[in-house]
Amino acid sequence: QGPDAENTHAVLEAALTDMRGGPVHIAAPRNADEHRLVDMAKSNAREAARSRADMPIAERLAIVLHTAEPVRRIECVDVSHTGGTATKVGVVVYDDGKPLKDAYRVWNIEGAHGDDYAALTDWAAKRLEHGEPWPDMVLVDGGKGQLAAVDKVFRDAFGHDENGASRVPFFLAGIAKARDERGHADRRAGNVADRIFVPGRSNPLPLREGSAELLFLQAVRDAAHDFSIGRHRQARARQAFSGELQRLPGVGPHTARLLWEHFDSVEAMRAATREEIAALPGIGRKRAEKLWQSLQGL
Repeated sequence: QGPDAENTHAVLEAALTDMRGGPVHIAAPRNADEHRLVDMAKSNAREAARSRADMPIAERLAIVLHTAEPVRRIECVDVSHTGGTATKVGVVVYDDGKPLKDAYRVWNIEGAHGDDYAALTDWAAKRLEHGEPWPDMVLVDGGKGQLAAVDKVFRDAFGHDENGASRVPFFLAGIAKARDERGHADRRAGNVADRIFVPGRSNPLPLREGSAELLFLQAVRDAAHDFSIGRHRQARARQAFSGELQRLPGVGPHTARLLWEHFDSVEAMRAATREEIAALPGIGRKRAEKLWQSLQGL
């Protein structure tokens, strides 16, 4: 009894009401029959917990997210920029609990000027243009505001059925980062205080802190964040080195871009043979010799 118990009851009632779709009130058993019902419920809950522990993560996600089908393919979206410039949206893809790194992608966003909502709106439009395959779930790294920006684009595009239900062909959710003692976003991997939000609902879904489902979604979010930040840093380094390349004799923006497209890294450029450089469109042997010598001096 006491304030903590009352608060726990209130939280449980709210969660159960949401799951049932109608009011739920928690009370102590009043007689022998009700005690037997409680014992039966405990036994069923233990059995359900044991059964769920053996389920693949796709099926476990379907249970906690209340989706009709297993959540196998997930696309997780994260925005990165530097002082409002060079905005990029990184997307990682997981299938049956495993990363599909060949499907990872970075989208360049123009005109967002550091506005995550604008960047996500632009990304959602680009994702629609890209088309199928659609995932089972799109997970946005952000809270209700970022989620609403993406949701509006998808709902406007896919429309509603005759009953007013959205035709968006995938489950959409946002994962909101925990806050540290100073109120700042806490990005420590595996932080158990993160929350999952869905469109049209003010409170987060009642995923248990530390549950396998929540920890998995956090791992996916962390992968998206690391990928997005990593690609953003690579782009900044590439931009800086492109300027250095253009200071070499005979190297302008076109040649610098040509080198990046074919060799992808500074190390690959330095390791390239004269013949490999000469094979680039419009370079030729004489120019390749000069480029090769210049690259060795970088």
